[in-house]
Amino acid sequence: MAALHGHTTTHPRSTRTRALDTAEGVLIGIRRIGTADAFDELVSAARRHGVSVFALAETLVALASGNELPDPAAARAARTEWGALFSP
Repeated sequence: MAALHGHTTTHPRSTRTRALDTAEGVLIGIRRIGTADAFDELVSAARRHGVSVFALAETLVALASGNELPDPAAARAARTEWGALFSP
């Protein structure tokens, strides 16, 4: 049984939480705001656009990384909210 404790699996919730933490970090770095403000901004934007905060967080991270945006609705929301921050 002890061997099972050393085995790590990726759980969807932990992946989602990691994306949320990373998205907060993106906003903290770009906007120079605190953690609570970054979280509030993500939640407010998700509510305004009617998308999941986790989908929006994943999309913000993709936008900041220059990667393909995974969710069309979240992509529209992220571009509206933060697109100008990543434009050349």
